[in-house]
Amino acid sequence: MASIDHAVWFHRPFRMDEWLLYAIDSPNASGARGYSRGQFFTQDGVLVASTAQEGLIRYVPEVAK
Repeated sequence: MASIDHAVWFHRPFRMDEWLLYAIDSPNASGARGYSRGQFFTQDGVLVASTAQEGLIRYVPEVAK
């Protein structure tokens, strides 16, 4: 897997020393490419950041040693 593109958007200030929930899904994967998106929420359910990443996926068979 190789990352083609990735981004993080910070929507509002938050504390990094408190727990955050990172909810991530992958709505599409085709043609050797995968896309994922995620959201960071505080314990109060406030959305503080969003992420996106696209990756290239190639199968490389193992060579016998």
